[in-house]
Amino acid sequence: MEIVWLIVAATLVVTLWFGAGRMASRSFGVLAAGLAALLASAGLCYLIGDSKTGGYLAGIVGALLCLLMLIAVGGVLAGALLRWLYERLRPPVPPRAALRPAWDLMGLGAFAALAVILSAVE
Repeated sequence: MEIVWLIVAATLVVTLWFGAGRMASRSFGVLAAGLAALLASAGLCYLIGDSKTGGYLAGIVGALLCLLMLIAVGGVLAGALLRWLYERLRPPVPPRAALRPAWDLMGLGAFAALAVILSAVE
């Protein structure tokens, strides 16, 4: 059970960093693309898990990965909200430079694709 909590904690830390970093650089398009990838992945994992029949606990991996993707969406939104609050409570400064290329978005997309693949493999 500890490994599950470690996976959830690692997911939250990485997605909080993604949301806060993108909000700091005001890269709203990349932030929206990351949220769209995670939400699409959650929907696909749910649909794949729901379509599984037969066997004991059929589709449980798809349902669990759907929940993990929704936790990741919550982490991105929480990171963006915390960074927005931080910027509102301090004196104005120019935005940070955005990461080029968007390595964080590529990693988030790979994470979402891996979840869909693992859901389908079950």
